[in-house]
Amino acid sequence: MKRAYTDIPEGQMHYRIEGDGEPLLLLHASVSSSDEFTRAMHFLSKSYRAIAPDFLGHGESDPAPYEYLYADHCRSIASFMDSLGIEKACIVGHHAGGGVAGELAITAPERVRKLVMSGVAIWEPRGSAPLVDPPNFSNPVEIQADGSHLLEWWRRATMWGDKPVEIAEEEVLEYIKAGSRGEEIHWAGRAYDARPRLPLIACPTLVLSATYDPFYSVAEEVRSLLPNGTLAIIKDGLIDVDRLMPTEFAEAILDFLGAPEG
Repeated sequence: MKRAYTDIPEGQMHYRIEGDGEPLLLLHASVSSSDEFTRAMHFLSKSYRAIAPDFLGHGESDPAPYEYLYADHCRSIASFMDSLGIEKACIVGHHAGGGVAGELAITAPERVRKLVMSGVAIWEPRGSAPLVDPPNFSNPVEIQADGSHLLEWWRRATMWGDKPVEIAEEEVLEYIKAGSRGEEIHWAGRAYDARPRLPLIACPTLVLSATYDPFYSVAEEVRSLLPNGTLAIIKDGLIDVDRLMPTEFAEAILDFLGAPEG
């Protein structure tokens, strides 16, 4: 696996790359980074050229120039593809990455051959009861001189089920790198109305979920809104299924994608 940077109009984007052949883009979750895919990439790269960028404002990429909505992240991913000379790719998005990937499939369908939306959220309209009721996980976190904000980031990294301490440490590091603006992508997700958008995705789409993912309860609804959607469930998986069960995560993706083109 190699790491590199590329320039887009808004700044530099960092990415990880492994393998050869048809490109497979991997778009990470909120307040995360391309690091979440490093384990799964070892399996995916046996069939595809797996490429995982850090969204602007995350990981080692430059900060976003302003508070980004999904459409803005979608535009930056299209620019990222342009910078690497990628005309068309299969795309996997986990949580927020799935929403961004879906927007790309809608606004630039010629650039997406197949799509995998993992753990994608549907939020109720403002003022309605949410489909999931998680504990506080997206309020702003102010950087404190005594370092107490680090305890809050640890709490958020460990709130979605038991996980090895090294996985929690990876996620806390991602919170640190995203900094006080890290939660903006969560807010973008809450502002995104998925229901009228999902029926516009024409390409073959896999809705991938895990039984202990907080959005497992809406996976079937997401699939039902897609014109060409199928559903796969990873039993006993957590929100971090791509980190904790990389073999199962990669196998589900490869089973859906099939043989690369070309």
